[in-house]
Amino acid sequence: YERLVFDGEFISIEKLNRDHNIGARVVTCLSLSKTYAMTGWRIGYAAGNEIIIKAMSKIQGQSTSCANSIGQRAGIAALTGDQQPVEDMRLQFRERRDLMVKLLNDIPRVSCATPGGAFYTFPNFSEYIGKKANGKVIQDSFDLSEYILTSEAVVTVPGDGFGAPGHLRFSCATDKETIKRGLSKVASVLEKLI
Repeated sequence: YERLVFDGEFISIEKLNRDHNIGARVVTCLSLSKTYAMTGWRIGYAAGNEIIIKAMSKIQGQSTSCANSIGQRAGIAALTGDQQPVEDMRLQFRERRDLMVKLLNDIPRVSCATPGGAFYTFPNFSEYIGKKANGKVIQDSFDLSEYILTSEAVVTVPGDGFGAPGHLRFSCATDKETIKRGLSKVASVLEKLI
């Protein structure tokens, strides 16, 4: 997500290395998945101390096959090509993030901090845990996520899996109208909880 930062500046591990001399102990692993919309291509790279990288290469060579040649060519084109589309995408994600955060915070008893980057929000729905839906108690974010999905076909990811009970993860990787429609459905289905 290093290129999908909306507020402030991305701080690279290289800057930390220059400021704190930690380079010998740090390996930077990056992928092209999010920045270049190449999710699923499994193209990435690592940079670090030569001894560590050589050891990683030995393990990688025995545990996986290489990245496919088309993906490698696409990765080269992404890294060396015009970067304006990445900036355009970043600005669109920021607009969607702002819309989603506002709409989530408009839902009673939901609070959502504004994420500084990426294309997810992670609002707190804790006040809905313990409520009942169709006679069943919503015991955790897994139950709440399932309730929203089965009631209104809106996909969320339970926060309990991320160590954040009561939270749900939403993706901003869709158009604004879909965000508005989806969050309207979420607000509506939450009103039915008792």
